[in-house]
Amino acid sequence: MTDRNVAGSNNSDLTEMNRSAIVRILQQKVCSRADIARMTGLTQASVTKITAVLIEMGIVSEIGIIKGNGNRRSIGLRLNAEDKLVIGIKFSRQMFTIGVFDISGRIYKIRQTEFELSQEPGKVIGMMKKQIHDLLKKNPNTVAIGMAVPGPFFREKGRIAVITDLPGWRDVNFVSEFSDEFNKPLFIEQDANAGAMAEWWFGDHSRPVATLAYLLAGEGIGSGVVDNGNLLLGTKGVASEIGHMSIDVNGPRCECGNYGCLELYCSATQMIKRAKSEIPKLLNEKYKNRSEACNAVFDAARNGNKKAIDIVNEAGRYLGYGCINIMNAYNPELIIIGDILAKGGDLFMPVIMETVKERVFPEVYDNVRIEISKLGIDSTLLGAAAIATDKVLRKPSEYLAVS
Repeated sequence: MTDRNVAGSNNSDLTEMNRSAIVRILQQKVCSRADIARMTGLTQASVTKITAVLIEMGIVSEIGIIKGNGNRRSIGLRLNAEDKLVIGIKFSRQMFTIGVFDISGRIYKIRQTEFELSQEPGKVIGMMKKQIHDLLKKNPNTVAIGMAVPGPFFREKGRIAVITDLPGWRDVNFVSEFSDEFNKPLFIEQDANAGAMAEWWFGDHSRPVATLAYLLAGEGIGSGVVDNGNLLLGTKGVASEIGHMSIDVNGPRCECGNYGCLELYCSATQMIKRAKSEIPKLLNEKYKNRSEACNAVFDAARNGNKKAIDIVNEAGRYLGYGCINIMNAYNPELIIIGDILAKGGDLFMPVIMETVKERVFPEVYDNVRIEISKLGIDSTLLGAAAIATDKVLRKPSEYLAVS
């Protein structure tokens, strides 16, 4: 019997791994062959041979002379990112958003489509498919499609386990609906994992990070963890589902079946419910979406509304509990908070940091950074593109070569 934990590699696997390593470096910056050899540990002869193949495939090109270490002049190499597009799709409770990106993270187009909670899933899926088909016709150099869906997402079954306010979507198999619909590979991931990959690939974090955790604070609460470039997924793909960690075993019952889940205390959905109850005049008009409603609460807090301040502080305290659980479970170097509630980061952060400092070992607290996402666009949407980017860069010969 073969041990299922042992995986072998043949020469073609190793060759593709080395190509992937080089392409990933060039996805970040222009480099010389000598730079690549130093960063990968490959010999310069190997780098020269591999880059020659990548140039022949149309994946990489030379750009002329650049300065390397010690001001040595070398020929620079760049990834032909603008020729390799990916489509990113974010599906959420009241809308879906589709964007066109290249594999460097540059965005070319975004379109949001709202739908009613009562709308039949089939009609919404039909709208999504049509928009994607239209984009593929207009962008024939698309190499892959990434989709981010609310978690928990059981990837083997292709469905979302729990999605508040949209019970009809639990029976939708996203894999069967979308995977064979297009002539391009499509990859589906849970939204917080997608956000984590967006931060890993495209975030500006001032120094390399080995382990990064992303705390999605939106309509629900979720988290994704990237360790040395790989997502922590677990057996069924639902690892790091912090939104359904119980922080009060005697608390209210969650739709997932657990009691006192973190999501019930600090999500955008919960914050709006409390604001409608305690500050009805503030949210008496119909906001287009939960993001606008939360922004109204944040603005009220900034303007000194005591009830709004209390609501924000309580949510911040529970987000702090979420950070504590992430730190104790995964010990990341960096925790990034993103999505809807990140827009109130200036209000939340003092409360979050105070809560964490009170409840975490000093040695752990002193060696982790907690930040609000600096990405200029929706982390989950960019994350959908990052998921597709990550997949194609792992197999550049399969997905990126010019036919």
